[in-house]
Amino acid sequence: MKYFSALLLLSSILIFGQATPDPDKAILRGFVTDSTNGEAVIYANVIIKGTSIGATTNTSGYYIITSVPRGKQTIIYSMMGFNPKEVQVDLPAGKITQIDIKLSPTSYTTQTLTIFGEKTIEANATDLGLEKITAQEIKLLPKGVEADILRTLQYSSGVSTTGDVTARYFVRGSDNEQNVVLLNGATIYNPFHALGIFSVVDPEIASALEFHKGGFSAEHGGRLSSVLDIITKDGNKNHFAGSVNASLLSGKAAIEGPIPGGSFLLTGRKSYFTETLNKFMNNKTAPFDFYDYTFKINYSNPEIIENSKFVFHLFGSQDDLKNNDPLKEDYSLSNRVLGLNWYQVWASPIFSEFTFSLSTFDAAVTPNFSKAKDRKNAVTDFTSKWNFTYIFDSRDELGVGLQTMVFNSTLDQENLRGSRTKIEGNGVSMNLFVKYKFLRFEDFGLDLGARIIMTTITQNRAGFIEPRIKTTYRLNNWLTFKASFGKYSQEITTLVDENDLLSIFEPWIVIPEYLTTPEAYHYIAGFKITPMSGVVLELEGYYKDIRNLTDFNDRKFTAEDPDLIQLNGESYGFEADLVMQSDMFYFKAGYSLGWAFKFKDGGKYAPRYDTRHSLSTILGFNPGDGWNIYMTWNFSTGRPYTPLGGYMDRFSINDFYSQWLVLGQYDPKSLYGAVNSERFPVYHRMDIGISKALVIFFMTCTVDFSIINVYDRQNIFYFDDKTGERVDMLPFLPSLSLKVQL
Repeated sequence: MKYFSALLLLSSILIFGQATPDPDKAILRGFVTDSTNGEAVIYANVIIKGTSIGATTNTSGYYIITSVPRGKQTIIYSMMGFNPKEVQVDLPAGKITQIDIKLSPTSYTTQTLTIFGEKTIEANATDLGLEKITAQEIKLLPKGVEADILRTLQYSSGVSTTGDVTARYFVRGSDNEQNVVLLNGATIYNPFHALGIFSVVDPEIASALEFHKGGFSAEHGGRLSSVLDIITKDGNKNHFAGSVNASLLSGKAAIEGPIPGGSFLLTGRKSYFTETLNKFMNNKTAPFDFYDYTFKINYSNPEIIENSKFVFHLFGSQDDLKNNDPLKEDYSLSNRVLGLNWYQVWASPIFSEFTFSLSTFDAAVTPNFSKAKDRKNAVTDFTSKWNFTYIFDSRDELGVGLQTMVFNSTLDQENLRGSRTKIEGNGVSMNLFVKYKFLRFEDFGLDLGARIIMTTITQNRAGFIEPRIKTTYRLNNWLTFKASFGKYSQEITTLVDENDLLSIFEPWIVIPEYLTTPEAYHYIAGFKITPMSGVVLELEGYYKDIRNLTDFNDRKFTAEDPDLIQLNGESYGFEADLVMQSDMFYFKAGYSLGWAFKFKDGGKYAPRYDTRHSLSTILGFNPGDGWNIYMTWNFSTGRPYTPLGGYMDRFSINDFYSQWLVLGQYDPKSLYGAVNSERFPVYHRMDIGISKALVIFFMTCTVDFSIINVYDRQNIFYFDDKTGERVDMLPFLPSLSLKVQL
């Protein structure tokens, strides 16, 4: 409690203790919203005309600019997809002036195709490794049955996957469980539908994504590799609206509208034609049934608390795999999230965000009369975050926060001998973070921060302090150097065999007390090149030192031997991202060259997701009148796999008393070569899509037609270890969807 008291004391000083303002400067702040529905306009640019002074709105649509010259100024508000607006204002010295602006979107007949919502006007922004993605980018990609948030990430350099049939992603040579997916700040422990083929979060509800590929600053923790924060829409504040959407996989509906002091949003999605998934499963039956829902209410009342916003949100997802065969096992997985967020802009130049969330995950395997074993996993996570940001007149920023997680997990399972075992883990993790951003210099930025680990869930902590450093230096008008360093730790992990091509049951556990908490060190450096308007080239190199990873003990022979052991790993590589855009044209290309290794038993091997060369391209064209045309092409060198050396007839006796006279029976056993010592052939695939939006009476209808694997490339997925048969990924697959908005 003493740490919490210290944080409250510090926040009280910042809130009620006014810093002495510069008598010759003014402070400008406010909110930017969409004039048609009241939604926050995220990543909008706000700039003082004739100067280089400006800011970008955050995920609440809030902006603040300090050290603005006093007197009459013209403020330019702009965001791609919206009509820019200029406002003339007389700014008094030494005071805060608030201007809230509503931007009107361009009509769909003239809307530009530009999808990167953010064009950073702060030349000294310390944003290395951060990719900001608007909802427009998700819509731009060919659907592949339907749009998907997590599959969108696979078009980013440094992000790899193990095949077309999965939305699981691996960032810069790290395992999937080292990524965290947040929904309005709350953790989703199983973000996948149907064997990981799709995301549980409907992209229709997303307002923006913030994807930290590495080197994330002190306010984020709990994972070794990456952070994906999904910010959902608030709902229409001006009038009631609804939409329905149908694809060859699922149907979904949404309703939104105003309430006194705010708005609401309710969405739901349900699978109804799962035969479509057979294409993802090599034409095998996939008896999946899934649904998800979202409910959100936001409320603000200046008469109660000025410049405040309260958000209450619910989320749930359910996946069931029922084989309707007593000789086969069934699976069930569910997520539930309950959250309350309070965003506040105080009288001083302070912005705070308080988040309270309850997230649960439940998974079960029901064996029926199959050879599978009964298993159950339950996770409960109650998290609170108290974050404050203070903006100085010099434009420097001070961020402090206290983040607490009360965590409990239970893994109840039956072993091969029929006995039940239970693995339980619980505790309280309390972290204090502090960071200071030096932004006072126009061409130089520095973010110094640290997470102080006060209490942990695990017994053997990796350390007490996790330092984080990010810096930016603009060499000239078109060339900027950026670098970062950070230490990260992770107290929970999943129990998944890396050799499993598709995994349904992925239980979460706390790192056992006989193991040390996994940790990673990120080293990243790169350049941002802007040779002309509309063209951005980013080059980054990285190295990750990963320690104390958990792995199954292949040499467990007795009950006293541990189930898990630890090993180390490393990954390093180079990435290049090129974006070219104009009013009607968009092109993005991402190339990565990477190496990933794990060290075990005195040797090293490449994990399945190790990809040496990878290239992803997106090409979009908007001719107007509601048309959008887009194409993607992906190329990568082959993934590693463990070759099959042959078979051996293994003599087995299942029932000694009935089989000893007939000498039992022989079962074939596969013999493998060195782990991941071979690689598959190169992978490449082209997808295309075309959409048309039109107004029919009072409805806006959007028809989207796309084709996956246009030239029907046969990309290998795996070799069947029983038959040696080659199994390929997705074939030529057309898809059609219809969306109707009221």
